[in-house]
Amino acid sequence: MITIIGYIVLIIPLTTLTILKQRKKFSSNTDSISDDVFNNTLAKVENVFVLATKSEAGDLTASIVTFKQSASDDNVFFVVTGSDTERTANIAHNGVAAVTTWYDEKTGTRFSSKHVAASVIAADQVQATLQKHPEIKALGDNFNSHVIIQLTLDSALIESFRDQPIAVSF
Repeated sequence: MITIIGYIVLIIPLTTLTILKQRKKFSSNTDSISDDVFNNTLAKVENVFVLATKSEAGDLTASIVTFKQSASDDNVFFVVTGSDTERTANIAHNGVAAVTTWYDEKTGTRFSSKHVAASVIAADQVQATLQKHPEIKALGDNFNSHVIIQLTLDSALIESFRDQPIAVSF
């Protein structure tokens, strides 16, 4: 009789708590928190990332660039670069790229994405884009011989030293 009472008092509540904890762990909905997680990550990292592109021949190139996030769309970023750079030619050719940021020194938080639609904004479109997105002006003064690369992330992976990775879709 004491064994049965002990089982009911100790084992059943512990089992119930374990099940509830596991259910909470595996049922967390990343869609509802994705914007907050992504924006919190952006607030922690510098506005520098590695931009990887692929040439017509399939060769990969990577370069470190300064970016500016769009004021209206969380998943859109802008890079100002020379019109004659290899990254500009690669993006004009195939329209895809990949990015990764540095990690935050305290938490190790960073984001990366290999699902990036990229386009080159050149010539007369530059001024129209600057009018629509004045935040780009923080990346430079002279836009005469430069182009704007627009990067639109379809998804991103948020990683850190202490937390589980979180996939964010836009």
